[in-house]
Amino acid sequence: MGHNKPRKSLTEQAKENLNSKLAIGESKYEAKLKNAHTEKIYSWSTYKAYLKHCCYFVKWCKEQPADARIGHKVRTLEECRLFVEKWIQAEIDRGQSPYTIKLEACALAKLYGCSTRDFDINTPQRKRSNITRSRGTAERDKNFSEKNNADLITFCKCTGLRRGELSQIRGNDLIEKDGKYFLHITKNTKGGRTRISPIVGNENEIKFVIELCKKSGEDKIFPNPSENADIHSYRGEYAARIYNAYKRSLDEFKNERLIIHKNEIIKSYTSNSNRKLIKGNEDYYTTINGKRTLIKGFRDVRSAYYCRKDLKGTSYDRKALFEASRALGHNRESIVADHYLASMS
Repeated sequence: MGHNKPRKSLTEQAKENLNSKLAIGESKYEAKLKNAHTEKIYSWSTYKAYLKHCCYFVKWCKEQPADARIGHKVRTLEECRLFVEKWIQAEIDRGQSPYTIKLEACALAKLYGCSTRDFDINTPQRKRSNITRSRGTAERDKNFSEKNNADLITFCKCTGLRRGELSQIRGNDLIEKDGKYFLHITKNTKGGRTRISPIVGNENEIKFVIELCKKSGEDKIFPNPSENADIHSYRGEYAARIYNAYKRSLDEFKNERLIIHKNEIIKSYTSNSNRKLIKGNEDYYTTINGKRTLIKGFRDVRSAYYCRKDLKGTSYDRKALFEASRALGHNRESIVADHYLASMS
């Protein structure tokens, strides 16, 4: 007499589901062009974060009493779907930060192949003023000696690597071009996007990084960076260095506007009124219902980037923000202005 095949646990089901969506090494950018980027997961860090929160969710569901809608305790991911809104509300009531709740919602949306808007609950609004990461003194700082980790800190401030990238970078990733030095970053990058980032700092710092790379050769430079190192704050220092190297005085760009496509500056032009000018920029506009409008994917914005809300009154040079954004491995200049540079002020 045959035996029924044992049902996989909820955590196994969640892991199997997310595993099927892994696309490590594939281009998220190319997928975006096809509007298919929401179906897959492109980095290990995202996968690990999503898996962790999905496991929290299904374990919570398993602890809930039998539901009248299914007549028993949950056994499958499909049955757990009935509890999504209740779980998110429980996390809100527990006092989780808006950023954590948004991450949890995104993880579940990936698990169920939908959008967070499909969940019948509004998540709290995320505000920059609520961010505590890399601000002030954290408990882990007590277990981290800046003196003993001076080499690591200098390297991070000069290169702006993420933690995962830092653990994989090798000495032979160093590139020299026209007397300037860069790192070719290909492993553990966000969204699988590779980049070439400049090494910045004073003369002694740059010399130190170059010598460290050459000494390491094909070996990893920092294979096991301390978990207590505040890598994000070092990236903030790097962002400020890049931005300051490229920023212009306001007089140079106060009347300048930029045409942007695929996060690249295509053209700059002057507008004394600071309003969009169609004349001279016809190639970037189309006519819809008798009205001239920018072609999808193009932006026409001021060179002066003005912050909002609690940063109102702060402005930046958008061209310099783009330089910092590319060096950090981001694709939005707003991230640099509202998070990295703001956290340094």
